Amino acid sequence: MRHRSLRPLLDALCLLVAFLLALLVRFRFETSTIDVQWYWVSLGLFAGVDIGYLYLRGMYDNGHVTADRTGVVVDGLVYATFLYLLVAYLVKNTLFSRLTLVYFLVLSFVLQLVLERTVVAIRRRRYAHGTDLVPTIVAGSVDDLAAAGLDALSLQRGLGMRLLQTEGGGVTAVSCAQLETALADGAAHAVLLASPLLETSQMVELCLRRYVTVYALGGTVRTLPYPSDVLFVDHTPVLRVRDLLVVGVGARVKRLMDVLLAGLGVVILSPILLVLAMLVKLTSHGPVLFGHRRLGEGGRSIRVYKFRSMAVDAEVRLQDMLATDPVLRAEYEATYKLRNDPRVTPLGRWLRRTSLDELPQLFNVLRGDLSLVGPRPIVADEIAKYGPAAAVILRVSPGVTGLWQVSGRSDLDYAERVRLDMDYITHWSLWLDVRILAATIPAVLRRRGAR
Repeated sequence: MRHRSLRPLLDALCLLVAFLLALLVRFRFETSTIDVQWYWVSLGLFAGVDIGYLYLRGMYDNGHVTADRTGVVVDGLVYATFLYLLVAYLVKNTLFSRLTLVYFLVLSFVLQLVLERTVVAIRRRRYAHGTDLVPTIVAGSVDDLAAAGLDALSLQRGLGMRLLQTEGGGVTAVSCAQLETALADGAAHAVLLASPLLETSQMVELCLRRYVTVYALGGTVRTLPYPSDVLFVDHTPVLRVRDLLVVGVGARVKRLMDVLLAGLGVVILSPILLVLAMLVKLTSHGPVLFGHRRLGEGGRSIRVYKFRSMAVDAEVRLQDMLATDPVLRAEYEATYKLRNDPRVTPLGRWLRRTSLDELPQLFNVLRGDLSLVGPRPIVADEIAKYGPAAAVILRVSPGVTGLWQVSGRSDLDYAERVRLDMDYITHWSLWLDVRILAATIPAVLRRRGAR
C-alpha cells in the first residue's frame, strides 16, 4: 500500500522538523558557533537507528501490528540516543549541545506520537469504508460474539475484519472439525475464536501451521503456551496470538548475520576443521562427517552434519542394545541420548565433550538449513514429546546454539527444553541472539551437559 511505503518518510520528516525546531529554540539559527556538519551527521545517525528499529518492530507493516505502539516509539528514540552517545564518546566529539538534544528528543516524541495517532485514525477510517479488511472466520457462533458485545460492524471498525459469510448471508461459524476444511481454500487470513468451549489448542496449532492470524475472545487461549497481545474493540478485550515467526526485515537481518558470522567462522577455523577431519579419518574406519536427520523450518527434513564421533555400525549396535538392555532403552527413550554410550569412539568422546564435533554445522548455516541461534533441532521420533508447542517451534529455523545450549544441553528434560525454546521464540530479538552467542563459549568450556 502507498501509505505503508510513505510511513518511514513521514517519520524521517518528523525527525527533521524536530531537529530544525530544536536548533531554532536553542540557537535562533545562529549556527556560526556550532559544528553544523556534526549536527547533520548526528541527525542521520538518529534517523537511521530510530526508523530501523521501528521497521524491525513491525510499525511499518500493513494491518495489525504491535499493540504497544507508543512504547515502540519511545524505545526507538531511546536506542537512537544511546547509540549516538556511544558514537560521540568513541570519536571524542562533544560538540552537540545537550540542551539541543533534550529539545530534539521531546519534539521528536511529540511529532512521532501525533503521526502515529493520525495513522491509526486513518486506518480505522479506511476500515469503516471497507478498505484493507482481513477475511476472517469466526470459530464458534454469532451468539458468542453478541454475548461479548461485538458484531461484524464493530470488528470491522476496530480490527479491520471482514467476517466471511455463508451462502445464506450469515457469519461463518465453524466447529473445530470444520476449521481445516474452511481454511483449505486460503480465503481466510485470520480466525476469531469466539467460544470457550472450542478445542482451542488444536485450532491454534492448525492456524499457526497455515500462517493464519489468531484472535480470541475472553479466556479461550489463556491455557495455551502462546503469548498474546490484548487489543480492545469498543472496550471489549480481544486477544491476538502473537505471530512468533521471525519475518520481514528482522528475518533478513538475522539471515545476514548468520551468513556473515558463519562464513567468517569457516575461514578462521578452516585449519582446525582440516586437522579434525584428518584425525577422524585416521582414528576410525568410515566417513569423516555424519548427517543426522532433523526437522527444519516448516517441519521439512534436513540433514545436520557433525564430525563422526561413533562407530560406522552405530545404528545396528543401538538397536541390539535397546533390545537387550531395558535400562539403556529407558534412558534413550527419555532423551534420545546415552550418558555412557559404548558406540562413541575415543576421539569422538573428546569431540563431543568439547563440542568440536558440531563445527561442520557452520556449513548448514550457510546453506540455510540452520540458524546460528534458534530452537534445538528436533528428531522426528521425538516430536510428540513437544506437545502443542511443536507447531510453534517448527515455524522457525533450528539453531546451532540456543537457550538450551547455554542452560544445560543434554542434562535438560523435554519439558525444560520446550520451555526454553518457547521462551526464545517469544522474546526473540537480534540482541537476544548476540547474548546467546556470547554465552555459548563459556557454556562449551564448562562442558556442562555435553555427551
